Amino acid sequence: MRNQQPVFFKLLQGQEEIVDEYGNPTGSYIPVYSELKSAMLCVSPNKGSSEVEQFGSLEDYDRTMTTADTDCEIDEDAVLWVDGADTDGPYNYIVKLVAPWKNSVSFAIKRVEVSEYEAEQSLFAKKAEIEAAIANADHQTETE
Repeated sequence: MRNQQPVFFKLLQGQEEIVDEYGNPTGSYIPVYSELKSAMLCVSPNKGSSEVEQFGSLEDYDRTMTTADTDCEIDEDAVLWVDGADTDGPYNYIVKLVAPWKNSVSFAIKRVEVSEYEAEQSLFAKKAEIEAAIANADHQTETE
């Protein structure tokens, strides 16, 4: 395919429940993603009428991506870094829909705001804080 660009992505592997400093579940979950991967895809400039037909009445996306690699790992739970976004920072797109065909795969993708990433990162920080408190409490119990 022509006009391909590198797209970096992480696949959702599951969710992990956050526990408080006493080991009790909080009811909040954080997503667990795979390592950063990359693929070469053709990314549309923005949504147009052909994409609307391609994905039926799905209106909740901004752009499409296409690849001839029918074994492409990207799925509907993947997070993406598109257009040269810094992979050390927040992802800037999520996959809304995957449309496989005989010898290609198309993806409907939606731009997301940094605030969603920051909310997720605050959950990671909270989890790390709680784990440190648990480890500290365990260490104090062992020394007594």
